[in-house]
Amino acid sequence: MIKRLNTLALASSLILLSACSSTSDELKEINSPQIFRISDGIEVALIAPIGFNITQEHYGFAQAESFSRIKISEVESPLANYLPSLTKENLLKNKLQLTNSEQINVSGALCTLMTLRQNIAGTYFEKLWLIAGDNLSSIQVEASYPEGANSQLKQAIKNSLLSLSVATEQTNRLYTGLPFMFTNTPEYKVKQRYANSIVLLPLEKTDSQESIVVSHGVTKQPIENIKQLSDHFLKKGKHYKNVEILKNEMIKINEISALLTTAYVDLNEKPSFVYQVTSYQKEKFLLLQGQTPKENKTQFKNKIDELLKHFKFK
Repeated sequence: MIKRLNTLALASSLILLSACSSTSDELKEINSPQIFRISDGIEVALIAPIGFNITQEHYGFAQAESFSRIKISEVESPLANYLPSLTKENLLKNKLQLTNSEQINVSGALCTLMTLRQNIAGTYFEKLWLIAGDNLSSIQVEASYPEGANSQLKQAIKNSLLSLSVATEQTNRLYTGLPFMFTNTPEYKVKQRYANSIVLLPLEKTDSQESIVVSHGVTKQPIENIKQLSDHFLKKGKHYKNVEILKNEMIKINEISALLTTAYVDLNEKPSFVYQVTSYQKEKFLLLQGQTPKENKTQFKNKIDELLKHFKFK
């Protein structure tokens, strides 16, 4: 079931996706909300200003005669990361002049409203960006119209932006914002999604003795030796004790070089087998760590080998 969120709040230290509702009852009476499915797991509803039509060029509306448009997009970056990147300096690199930024409380929901200015082919346009988001991605609704447009048009466009509501289905957002995905997970299911990781568990088992975690991140400084990074993940973590590396070998995952490491460890005081894949490029790493009781070593390795055939970098 898709859940519609009506407030911006903190829950389990995660920012929930804002759902902004219009403050204009008049707007609601004239037009019905148009629903856009902008990605798997996210639907956005917006009321078009009078005289605007749905456009095929993007999610949103346009009015050709006034050179105005409203565009809805998802940015695959958590709100806490995306908003700080929208500095005056970064916006100027894209020829956007930030003139105002404010927090808008709409029906109890907080959104960020930014006003910008841009010269396009000799004509100055004003832009409104309404931004909401959560720990997986951000929703940006952008309005653009000539700076000299009449006040009635500007207000109608702003009212349209403030009619925004967002519905999310978290189970369909497993790979949102991640640089990787699985096209299939034979013998496994994606049990949980964290900010930068997914957890896979066997389909037929209910205990936690066998699991696979795939995550990505960045290193604080460049790493010259991928084995050094792999050893760090195996030996410096809090979970694995008495690590005995069995084999290191270079492999390819989705045509990208990676180091496959197998090892025996003690996990919760039980002899276990670890299958680890480490890939590293330009201070960014991908890490797959699978663990199972030691006696399941051969079968487990074969299952992950098959799983990796369905791994894709985006």
